[in-house]
This record gives sequence, C-alpha cells and structure tokens, in this order.
Amino acid sequence: DDAVLIDVRTPDEYREGHVPGAVNIEAGSLKRRNRKWVESVLKDKDAHIFMYCYSGSRSGISAGSLRQMGYFRAKNIGGYMDYDGPVSMEERSLNYGGEGNGEI
Repeated sequence: DDAVLIDVRTPDEYREGHVPGAVNIEAGSLKRRNRKWVESVLKDKDAHIFMYCYSGSRSGISAGSLRQMGYFRAKNIGGYMDYDGPVSMEERSLNYGGEGNGEI
C-alpha cells in the first residue's frame, strides 16, 4: 500500500523543519470547499494518509475533512512538538491558491 505523510502546518512552520518525506499541505487547503483541488493532488483515495501539525489539533480537523471526502484512511498522528526523530529542511509543498503545485 502507498502511504502519504502530510504536514498541515503553515509553509513557514514547515520550512523551519519537518518529518523527512512529509509534503506540506496547509490545513486551510484541505477544507471541503476545495474538494476538486484536493482530489487533483491526492489522487488515490485508498492511500494511507498520515497527518500531523504542531499539536495535533489542525491535523485532526484536516483528517476528518479528508474522511468526509472519501479518504477513509486519513489519520491524525499527532503533533510535531512531540516528535524527536530526524528533521528535514527539503521542501515539498502543495497549497490551494498559493505555494507549490503538483500531485501526490
């Protein structure tokens, strides 16, 4: 199975350091009103989608939004503030109407 790791913090927070392999899609980009855009970047609704933010709050809301759109394997994995593993500075952002483009 494919897995996607999404950091839903702001692009500035993401640039300060993130979990290696995480793509930045700001929480505001994952709202239901952006459904067509979300479906254009998250093509596989069966993928395991793991989401985090700073504390786990924004990622919890975002995972719920994705589940409402049919991404039933979207899961909140908590907050970056509790993460003590390796940190990456490499950027990979996809945000609605803003920075980045492409698909996952």
